[in-house]
Amino acid sequence: MTATHGERPVPHLSEDELLAWRGLLELEARVLGVLDAELRADHDLSIAEFDTLYQLWLQPGGRCRMKDLAEKLVVSRGGVTKLITRLRSRGLVARVSQPGQQAVDAQLTETGEKLLATAMDTHFDGVRRLVTSRLSAAELHTLRTVTERLREPPA
Repeated sequence: MTATHGERPVPHLSEDELLAWRGLLELEARVLGVLDAELRADHDLSIAEFDTLYQLWLQPGGRCRMKDLAEKLVVSRGGVTKLITRLRSRGLVARVSQPGQQAVDAQLTETGEKLLATAMDTHFDGVRRLVTSRLSAAELHTLRTVTERLREPPA
C-alpha cells in the first residue's frame, strides 16, 4: 500500500488515502485563510476571535466558563485566555467571576454581540460561497455524515 507524490513513493498510505488526507488539509487551510482575511478586512476580527464570540453567543446568556469555552474552541486554556484578553481589551467580552468560586466565565458584551451580528453575515456568506453552495444536497449530507464520524474518538 504505497501512494506516490510526484515521482516519490509515499509509504503507508494508498493513493486514495493520501489524496483524501492532503485534500482535507489543503481545503481547511484555504477556506479558513479566505474566511479569516474577510473577517479581518471587514470587521477587524480573526477567525479565532469570531469563533470565540460565536461560541459565547450560542450559550445561554452569552456566558460560558473559560475551561468549557476552551473545549468548544478546541484550544488550550492558555489559548482561550489570550483570546479573551484580546477581546476584552476591545470591550467585546467581559470576565465574570462567581462569588465563592474559582471558576471564571467569559460573557459576550452588547458591543461584542453587535459586532458578531454583522460578522456572522460575512462569515456564513463565505462558508456558503466557498463550500456549501458548491455541493449538491446529497454531497452536503455525505460531508456532514463523514465529518460527524471523523469527529468521534477512534474505537
